[in-house]
Amino acid sequence: MKKPFIGVYNLANCVTMLGIAAAVVGISFAGNPRIAMLMLILSGVCDMFDGRVARMFPRTELEKKYGIQLDSFADTVSFVIFPAVFLIAQGRTVWTVLIAIAYVFAGVTRLCWFDITTDGNTKYFSGFPVTCIALFLPMWYVVAAIARFTVPTLAVALTLLVMAVLFVANIRVKKPSGKATIVLAVIGLAMLLILLLVR
Repeated sequence: MKKPFIGVYNLANCVTMLGIAAAVVGISFAGNPRIAMLMLILSGVCDMFDGRVARMFPRTELEKKYGIQLDSFADTVSFVIFPAVFLIAQGRTVWTVLIAIAYVFAGVTRLCWFDITTDGNTKYFSGFPVTCIALFLPMWYVVAAIARFTVPTLAVALTLLVMAVLFVANIRVKKPSGKATIVLAVIGLAMLLILLLVR
């Protein structure tokens, strides 16, 4: 029987789509750093767990290939386009736009390189994963919420610039697994709570 819609709709892909939805909400609130960072962290948490959810169930080769493609496109929206838009929303100047462009170039380069050089069983990445931005950029706003200061646009720009270099740097980075994943998840949830509760 012919399916009414193309695509693969399972629990893991729904988690991935939730991350994309969070990124789109974050982009729409790019001028509100607190909401934007909440959405960026949520996207990061979704990315952390969609693969694990996928491995809990049997999948066909088509479902595996679709999940890999969906994850890569989700990363582009959530961790490449979203942070670049956020930077520009903090202050649209020539240099913020140029840094945003450089960040996007580095991000898509990293994702394309990962797609053609890495299989699902890899223990090391070449360059930092683009998902790292969901940890490092919100940290500024978590500290700012606690210490009660405003994060300068320069801090956001420098964070994206440093991350752009790390995305394409030819260095080996160990893939988080086991306890490291749990620690990252706890950090993400702690940052979510701080941004939600500290006023």
